[in-house]
Amino acid sequence: MTAMIKGARARKQFNTKFNQIKRPDPDARRTVGFGAPPDITRIKAAASAKEGLGSICDMIKDSMNCPIWNMPIVEQTRGTLLGPASDQTVSQFFGAEIRPFDWTNSTTGFDYVETTMAQSGELQTHTLAMAVGWHIEIEQQMWDADGNAVTIPDTGTAEPPSPDYFTKNDIVNGALDVLPVFNFSGLTGTVNATMTPAFLEWGWWAAQAAWFMVRGYDLQWKIGQHTNIMDEVLRHTAYMPPNAQEGSASSSEVDIARAVRRVNDRYEALGAGQFFAKVNRIRIGSVGTGAANYGIFRPSRDHQRVGVTYGGGDLRSMLKGNSEFRQLTIPYVIKAGIPIGLLARVNDLTQAELMQEYLSITQGQGQGSSIPPTEVDANNLSSTGFYDGTGTGNVALERTFDGLNVPQQAPYDTAIFKGGEMKITLAIKGFEVTDDWYTMCQNNPDLRDAIMGECGCAWAKSAA
Repeated sequence: MTAMIKGARARKQFNTKFNQIKRPDPDARRTVGFGAPPDITRIKAAASAKEGLGSICDMIKDSMNCPIWNMPIVEQTRGTLLGPASDQTVSQFFGAEIRPFDWTNSTTGFDYVETTMAQSGELQTHTLAMAVGWHIEIEQQMWDADGNAVTIPDTGTAEPPSPDYFTKNDIVNGALDVLPVFNFSGLTGTVNATMTPAFLEWGWWAAQAAWFMVRGYDLQWKIGQHTNIMDEVLRHTAYMPPNAQEGSASSSEVDIARAVRRVNDRYEALGAGQFFAKVNRIRIGSVGTGAANYGIFRPSRDHQRVGVTYGGGDLRSMLKGNSEFRQLTIPYVIKAGIPIGLLARVNDLTQAELMQEYLSITQGQGQGSSIPPTEVDANNLSSTGFYDGTGTGNVALERTFDGLNVPQQAPYDTAIFKGGEMKITLAIKGFEVTDDWYTMCQNNPDLRDAIMGECGCAWAKSAA
């Protein structure tokens, strides 16, 4: 009985001592400002301001010396476009300023917005900001496919032939009609469908937009009204994650079936009047003259596979040397709850307008323009209609299969479709700062100046 009592007392004493042990803060690795508070009396009385700071400066220095890929706090916003954007989205979010930190989950115009911020444009905690990143991600594949833009039918119907080339005679004489819906010729009444030669640009339009973005905008960071952290061309910070080995290319081929459906779904959702029809016929000539002249086509799937370059755009070679995160020359302590002020602002209007053109689903032709847009070689060509030449005399003769010479007119405009994703991310890396530590530094200028001077960081002043 005595032994049992002694054993119980020993266990009780051990448990009491164990519970009194101060365990490490599980968030200590991601927070600056923990530990014993500084001795204000010693700081004011000492000859050196560093006395009385305890281990605070050492802890901040250790945090600042931490490699940027190990910094635990990342505040970021990433906007995703699953294809070209409407002109309203371009003008609203890619105009004089680009402000990713203002984008939210409820922002209209983007397909997705992912953000770590509870309040757009503001940090939730006081932060020692160490590095920034501006990431641009585009498709890993780039290719072009030729096809035709065809009027979207109101009801389900058979798809019309989609040739690699056609003439005015092929249209007006009914060589491509699938009546009653695809009535290109109007032979049976009012014309209710159109066909225009088209190209589908996959991926590289986003690379072009990124190219002009990083050259046409400055990355500016202003805290409140008084502190300018950076103001320089975006290309010095922008980074494109690798999609393949640097500089790689390929002569591989891919089929375009799924890509075509993705593009048509997006264009129809944004109000397009035409869909992209991949080529399924090859024009080999024509027969007859006058109203009896029409093309002869053979079925083909040759154009439904295209050569592809893997690895994305060549923007990465222009950004050579840029890292995923750019470490700030002087880290800044930033107060929670005030606008961060990190954005891109136009420095070259020409470059910015070209970026907007490639981002736009109307090719920058403005709201109310046709979707898809059409391109012509030069101004003042529309007076002749949609076809080149005059269709008379000896201009652009074609030798028919029945031994005749027939003047042929071909379409001169081209519809442009774009496909593929584009993502833009803005991020800040650093460490959280405790409320007590921030308040103590804010209320004690001598202490704050001592810590900032000793650690080589700066205090971001705010208007608040």
